[in-house]
Amino acid sequence: MKIKEALLATSVLAFFCTPLFAGQDEVASQYDLSGTGYGQDINTFAHKYIQGASPYFENRVFDQQPEELYPARNYTSQTNDTQRLLAALRRASQEDSDGGVVILRAAKNGGNNRYRLDRVDMPSNVRLEVDPDVTIEMIGNLKTSGSNQFLFSIGRSPNVNNLIRERIRNVEITSTHPTRRFTIDAKTNMPISYGVHGDKTKDTAINYTRAIPIGIYYAENFAISGIRIIDNHTEHVGISLYPDCDYKDGALADRNGTNGNPQDDVWLGRDGQPLPMDSEGNYVDDKGRIIPDEEAIIRNLTYGRTPVKGTIENIVLQNSHTGYGAVQIFGGDWIYINNIKAVKGVGVRIEAGNGSATDNINRAGPYLSSINNVEVHNVTVTKGFTGVWLKAHGKINRNITVSNVTAIDSGTAVITDKSRMNPHSRDFINGRFENLTIKGNIKLIRTNKNAGKAVAEVGNMLTYFMSPAERDNLTDRNGDGRITQADLPHNRSGRRWYLMQPTSPMVIASQRNANEIGDTSSDIKAEEAGYYPVDFSSAVVTSENPLRPELILFNEDSRNLNGGNSNRL
Repeated sequence: MKIKEALLATSVLAFFCTPLFAGQDEVASQYDLSGTGYGQDINTFAHKYIQGASPYFENRVFDQQPEELYPARNYTSQTNDTQRLLAALRRASQEDSDGGVVILRAAKNGGNNRYRLDRVDMPSNVRLEVDPDVTIEMIGNLKTSGSNQFLFSIGRSPNVNNLIRERIRNVEITSTHPTRRFTIDAKTNMPISYGVHGDKTKDTAINYTRAIPIGIYYAENFAISGIRIIDNHTEHVGISLYPDCDYKDGALADRNGTNGNPQDDVWLGRDGQPLPMDSEGNYVDDKGRIIPDEEAIIRNLTYGRTPVKGTIENIVLQNSHTGYGAVQIFGGDWIYINNIKAVKGVGVRIEAGNGSATDNINRAGPYLSSINNVEVHNVTVTKGFTGVWLKAHGKINRNITVSNVTAIDSGTAVITDKSRMNPHSRDFINGRFENLTIKGNIKLIRTNKNAGKAVAEVGNMLTYFMSPAERDNLTDRNGDGRITQADLPHNRSGRRWYLMQPTSPMVIASQRNANEIGDTSSDIKAEEAGYYPVDFSSAVVTSENPLRPELILFNEDSRNLNGGNSNRL
């Protein structure tokens, strides 16, 4: 498919889809979510947006007398401020129709400005303000799990077998100062651990320590701003937008006796009985008519319980895990993201699940937990992977705008990845982004242009776009007689993550080249499928990388580290 044809098709589709709750609204009509208790307000929310309400966060909490808390005078490693904060938030939530405000103050006369907190489940109708001199220390550590991996949780059910019935609404976490950030310490109690047992290193294992400073789930009308997160390459993003699901199979299937092979799953109908098939293995209805796989397979509706109507601004995350970063949307609609800075890792990831054969988010089908109506502006990544990474996997995602992304001594500024779903699992399709626009200044800055040292912490994907000069200088470090990723130095995130030099400002792997997109079919059986167009006609792309003159790299530019053509992408 040619570029102009594809962009015209997606722009026309976007015109008809933009006012709706894209993806989720289709699921609402297909599965009648209004009768399930899950996503019961989807159509109502879409109606409010059509009538002119702001699609992003609106402050609805007003409090003339906020409750102020102060840090403990005798702060120790045993201090726990969780319960007194929870009690204050509950009181604020119950004040009146305008909700209430709680402020975490710095010490009045100097001294301790640290709070120690376990998981804090935010109620509806509250704003938590934190003085910029305050540091919140996460209590979780390697000896704990579950709730101690979290700090602030918005709309996450405490029990996956008894999900909350109503969204958590009208929640804000912010600094008391308009420009200065308060600090979340996700490092002190989160030491790097390369494997739970044994004497493993970053060359043989990954950092298993997990910290989730802020998780947003079954929530509506939320705002997160004015925060600096000090990470320790922990295995999760700083701010995570995820479905509040039951974590069970995303597609209803009987896995008994399949030995974990998704291609052997027996799919169940609404009555719990196996779906009938014809002699050629196609699913059929009661009249023998063939039903497409993606329509025949019944989905787990809890994966549609995603956050909507939110704003995330003025966030800095330091020492991020390479494969994660500052912000990730696993699923959500109408999200505004602005002024995000990541030191290491990824600035903003727009990606549902991981695309593996057992990935339950993607097994929930192309619409549940899709990502729609999102704006991402002003992102900077330093010595990391990429500023913005878009991966469709098996989802149909719509109406995404990315502008002004800067990569400093990093792999690249923007990546759009081709969809590559497992071809043996019938519930998947190759997903795509529809109406994806990249505009504004997209630039790569290299502070020491003559240095040969690899400083960008990247994942496997970018190694296929390594500059020829750097590739030619690789040596067989592990002595197996060939040049592969095993010969690259690992960074602190572990064995799956590498150090290399910057590439180009944009890597558009979702297109074959500048003039041809490739096969945009959703058919997972088509070997060349999984491409989609990107509109970067309004982007001003610049680079200060002397090793690589190209401003934009495409799928056909990928190479194995031995210099041969890459079949991976």
